[in-house]
Amino acid sequence: MNNYITMVGGQSPATATIKNRYQPVAQTDYPNQAFWMQVYPPLENEYRSPLPHTRALCPWSLAAELGEATTPSPRRQNIMETLKKGLKTIRQYGVAARRIVFTEDEATRQISVWVD
Repeated sequence: MNNYITMVGGQSPATATIKNRYQPVAQTDYPNQAFWMQVYPPLENEYRSPLPHTRALCPWSLAAELGEATTPSPRRQNIMETLKKGLKTIRQYGVAARRIVFTEDEATRQISVWVD
């Protein structure tokens, strides 16, 4: 009786099966503003920000900023992080996209996510 394991591509069959079964999932890419415009509705007229010294931002204007070449890299990164955080909140807590509010601090211009 043969006690040797037949190697497949330098790996045992069990190892090859496990590695093929648990391949890393490709990262989801959010390449353009159209994606975010499909996720979030535009901001209602005259929406009041929930905090003093902040202003509410329309998610469509944030998505438009992503498409502009003149948007600085730190601003672009802050926009992308907040849009993703809003999407994560929608998925995690099952809230409607219209309840997600993006606010910008007037002094620092940092954007944050709120649930209305």
